[in-house]
Amino acid sequence: MLTYQNRKRPVLKNCPLCGKLFADTGAGCCQKCYDAYRNYEVEVKKYVEANPNCSAGDIVKHTGAPLVVASQMIQDGQFAMKGRVSYPCSRCGKLILTGVYCTSCQQKVQEATSNAHRVARENERKYLKKDKQKQKESGLNILKILRGK
Repeated sequence: MLTYQNRKRPVLKNCPLCGKLFADTGAGCCQKCYDAYRNYEVEVKKYVEANPNCSAGDIVKHTGAPLVVASQMIQDGQFAMKGRVSYPCSRCGKLILTGVYCTSCQQKVQEATSNAHRVARENERKYLKKDKQKQKESGLNILKILRGK
C-alpha cells in the first residue's frame, strides 16, 4: 500500500516553451505546449508518409513544425521504415541520414576525445612521478634524521 510520502506529487514549474506556471507530472512542459508538440508530430508523420525521401528543411517548410521537433523525431528513428529522411548535422549543418554528426564531424569529435584522454594520462603520469619523488625525498630525510645527519 502506498503511503502519502511515497507518492510522487506534481511540482510547480514554469513551462520552458511558453513560460506559464504549470504542475509538472513528467511531461516537462504545460499541457497546451505538450498538445501542440503532439499535433506537430502528427502533421510531420503524415507529411513523411506522403513524401518518404524528404529533408528536415522540407518538413519544416511544408508542415510549419519547428526544426527541433522534426530533427528529434528523425533522430529517435520514428521514420526508419518510411524512407530516407535527411536532417542537418548538429555540428556543421551538413545533411545526414543517421546519428547526430556527419562522418567528418564524428572523426573530429573522436580525435578531440582521444587527444583529451592522452593529455589527461600524461598529466596523471607527471603528478605520479612528482608524488613518488616527494615520497622518496621524505623517506630519505627521515633516514638522515635517524642517522643523525
